[in-house]
Amino acid sequence: MTPLWTAKHQDLVPAAVVNFYPFCLDPNMSSLRDNQLKIEINGLKKQWSDSGYKTRFVVVLLSDQVQGPDLGDVDDRIMGIRRSTNLDQKSIFLLPPDVTLEELREFTKSLLSVLHPSLMEYYRDLSKHARRKRNRSSIPPPTAPPTSTSQTLSLQGWNTRYEFKMGIFAEFRREIDAALKNYVNAYETLFGQEVFENIAGWDPKFNDARLLADALAIRIIRYLLLTGQTTSAVRFWVNHRRCSQDIVNRRGKGTRNYGWEAWEGRWSTVMAQLVHQAEVPHLTSVGISQAQFNEHNSIFVPREKTSLPGNEVAPWEQLHHEGYWLYRSAKHTMYRRTLAEQIPPEDCTPPGQSPASQIASKAYLYDTYLAPETHLEAPQSGTGGFDHSSLILSTLNAALSEFSKRSQVRMTESLTLEIAEEYMRLGSWQEAYNILRPLWTTLTWRRSGWWGLMEKFAWALRGSAAHIGDCEAVLRVDWELLSCAFTPRSGWKYDIHQSLASIPSTMPKPSIVVKAEDVVPTITATFIFQKAEGNVGEPLHGQLILSSCTQQPSAPIKFAELKLAFEGCLRPIRLQSDENEDADTITRCVISSPSLRDPSVLSDSSVLQSPTSGLAALTGIADLTLGPSQTKIYNLTCIPREAGECRVASVALLIEEEKFDLTYAISDTVQHEAFWWQQNPKGAVRRRIGKGRDINRCKILPKPPKIRITVPNIRNTYYTSERIVLELVVHNEEDEAADVLAESRLFGRPGSTAKIAWLEDENSSEASLKSGSSTPVGDVSHFIKKPVGVMESSSHRELAIVLANTEESFEYELEISAVYNLVSDVQTPIIATTRLTVSIVRPFEANYEFLARLHPDPWPDFFTVDDDLIGPPETAKPGGLAQKWCLDTKVVSFAREPLVIEQMSLVLLNLSGGATSQIGSEVLVSPEASVIGPEELRQSNFTLDIQKSVLGDRRPTSVNLALEIQWRRSETGGSTTTTTLAIPRFVIPAGEPRVLASAMPSNKLPGLIHMEYTLENPSLHFLTFNLTMEGSEHFAFSGPKAMVVQLAPVSRHTVRYNLMAYKRGLWIQPQLLVVDAYFNKTLRVLPTEEMRSDKKGILAWVDVDE
Repeated sequence: MTPLWTAKHQDLVPAAVVNFYPFCLDPNMSSLRDNQLKIEINGLKKQWSDSGYKTRFVVVLLSDQVQGPDLGDVDDRIMGIRRSTNLDQKSIFLLPPDVTLEELREFTKSLLSVLHPSLMEYYRDLSKHARRKRNRSSIPPPTAPPTSTSQTLSLQGWNTRYEFKMGIFAEFRREIDAALKNYVNAYETLFGQEVFENIAGWDPKFNDARLLADALAIRIIRYLLLTGQTTSAVRFWVNHRRCSQDIVNRRGKGTRNYGWEAWEGRWSTVMAQLVHQAEVPHLTSVGISQAQFNEHNSIFVPREKTSLPGNEVAPWEQLHHEGYWLYRSAKHTMYRRTLAEQIPPEDCTPPGQSPASQIASKAYLYDTYLAPETHLEAPQSGTGGFDHSSLILSTLNAALSEFSKRSQVRMTESLTLEIAEEYMRLGSWQEAYNILRPLWTTLTWRRSGWWGLMEKFAWALRGSAAHIGDCEAVLRVDWELLSCAFTPRSGWKYDIHQSLASIPSTMPKPSIVVKAEDVVPTITATFIFQKAEGNVGEPLHGQLILSSCTQQPSAPIKFAELKLAFEGCLRPIRLQSDENEDADTITRCVISSPSLRDPSVLSDSSVLQSPTSGLAALTGIADLTLGPSQTKIYNLTCIPREAGECRVASVALLIEEEKFDLTYAISDTVQHEAFWWQQNPKGAVRRRIGKGRDINRCKILPKPPKIRITVPNIRNTYYTSERIVLELVVHNEEDEAADVLAESRLFGRPGSTAKIAWLEDENSSEASLKSGSSTPVGDVSHFIKKPVGVMESSSHRELAIVLANTEESFEYELEISAVYNLVSDVQTPIIATTRLTVSIVRPFEANYEFLARLHPDPWPDFFTVDDDLIGPPETAKPGGLAQKWCLDTKVVSFAREPLVIEQMSLVLLNLSGGATSQIGSEVLVSPEASVIGPEELRQSNFTLDIQKSVLGDRRPTSVNLALEIQWRRSETGGSTTTTTLAIPRFVIPAGEPRVLASAMPSNKLPGLIHMEYTLENPSLHFLTFNLTMEGSEHFAFSGPKAMVVQLAPVSRHTVRYNLMAYKRGLWIQPQLLVVDAYFNKTLRVLPTEEMRSDKKGILAWVDVDE
């Protein structure tokens, strides 16, 4: 069976042929054109009929453009064409003119739907025909007379042909299950005892049978993948490979030749192509999110959660993505090249140049199934042949693309290395370098410790970089290859100083920086502080430990300079090489103590500056040559000049050569265990230190100050508005003289008006400028400073600070500092600080009550004018109504000690409403005493006479007052302080009537009270009031029980009652109801002197018997 049969049904003999003809709509030409169509259609039909195939003949008529809507007798014309050509109604179609794209699409769908049943029937008939032949029990007779070399095909061979044909026809019918079943039957029959086993390996039919087996296997795997049976597809792929290997080993030329490896590579490529065409959902990004595509399911198809017992799926039976199969193909191509290179030269001679015996022997030794002959596979030198490298590179690149899509980083790196090695094999060093160099710094093998692959990658990059002259890459690779983690390379000289010996020099010379965290460790460096804390101005000890991790056969590394940088307050350290050619590189541990110099005394402009603090580095000379596996310890001592936290930031090692400069930077110096090295007679020994602390950190404390600050006169409590004077005493207890600067900061509430000043500068404008120009820090309200000068040892100085404007109650904090330096050490500042709490409270709190009083002066007459009111405006007196009020104050002392009250007065802050006021002096109600103790009460009254300037002014009067208390502490000689207490604003109505009650005891009859009610009408209207006195069981009264009082505008009237209480020594409460007759409004009766009031009304006191 040859491929011609498949090509016939796939490409040559269709199930239906569709013929397109133009259809003329011109009435003048229609008859002529129709006759031409009939002739052409009948001619084609006859040719198809003579071929003997049952291909369906279909005609589609394409209408020409028409000028008008009238199509004439189109149906009659088509019927005539159909009758003349003997076509049925479903075999001729007309496409109208001016159809749209959508109409054309619908026409195509309808045409295919009409043809579909006949197509299925066509291939079904062919399948039936092949099935009838298969079911025969005899071999069909040969179609050609037999010859001496012809071989008769067995019954099973014929059945294989028929099963294959039926699978093809089922495939045409889109019946996947049926096609798969036929292909499997054909495959099993082919590998049965009567087909493959009966074909000799030298027979050309053996390769034909292998080709048919491969074709069947490809079709079976393709349909298994299309139906989602991925595990079955992989198993069948493996099974076909095993069957092919078995039959080739037993019947063919074996599998230890390049031909079998060529088939292996091709078979893996076929599987990759089938996976790509199948578009397996788990292996493609079509229709799924990027996050789902990046999951492990995109690498292989996961096994089903439920599997039958005995049908467990092995990991390699899960379908992997196409990159896996492509990589397998590339590996077999490499094996193929290796086997091809092992072919003897005599077997590589072209056929025309070899004897017949040698050609016959090659036919039995080498398998050339789907592979070229030996003279093409491994040609002699100077002749062309098969390009294995191009096939390997293309396959590896395709596999690399698939692995990269799925972020399989380690596999991507491995493939990249193999591609580079293939380029290096071809001598394409630039291409190899271009793909290796970007991956070198990010290799995952370095972090994972895969040193074998890492070393292989390094040598490949080193070789390609050396060929193209990249000095930086050579240096970086050589530095890492020095590490003892790699296997020493035989014959290689490990010497970083000679890395560029074979590379021409470049100008300027390369200068590279290698970071320790990015490479395999070659040199380790740690710095250990001996103690967790140190002090400013005192020696701080530490050890710098350098350890070599280089290969044993490597040459010593000679560093030109070492730079040690700190974060914080320590100055950096720079060690320079002593250039000793006889340096000790053999002793395992060497301890040295280089001395450090302060470069501030030098004028060298190249002094190293710290990148963080800008401080000059301490410099020293030391042995910086390090041999293989050697450790060198440097005892370093420095004197910190500033306080704060410090830690080791980095260690930089510099190599300076004629052709290059290399800096090895180590920023991670942390170790799990720390040891302090010491030298004893037996050598260097170490002991464990730093347990429970960070040995890379040290806290630098300020130098303990010996200047003491005291405030002997500070009190526990101060009061608002009090002028506070604090006497400071600075004691110098240092052993030598010190230059001292005094500073003071006041911490308080934001926005506070409190200020501090030196006593002698309190009224100086310079002091205010200094304090105003200071920058607040946090809640700092004020800051002052003053130079004290040089203080001798055991001396003291006195200063005074004034705290003023303390208007608010608050606990202030006063920080007093003495910033000084010893005369012998001006570079080390020392600070002595003391913090004081200044508690300020309010000395007094008060309650106020504004009470009405009866003004003794008569009101002005509405019908007469006083002569004093007539005159110039500047000499005119107030002529309005006058009212008398009383402010009752109750002052309580909140001080914690007795205070002496010198004076209390009422201050008028504001008076509105066109009135004038006269304020009387204090009238003490409580027992008269100048000293008020803690929580004692002092009650006082102040009278206010308020008179309107204009008689007709009826605006309300607003009074703003404040109570001033002048007081001092009880000790003699204290200064007087004025405390101002705020009083709520009082509003006095001027246009509303009111009733004032006054009680006077009778001078003649004890127990008799004369009660007077004064009704005031300050308005410009006539008012009528109804008065009613209610009776009481506590007293008897004489006077009108009820009466009506009519008041003229701006007038007042007094009604008098005599009250007699039933007993004396009690408060009585007369109830006089005063109702405005017009508004029906009850007026409240206001008490005056010697009276009280509550919710029910006024109260009058009936005095007891004397």
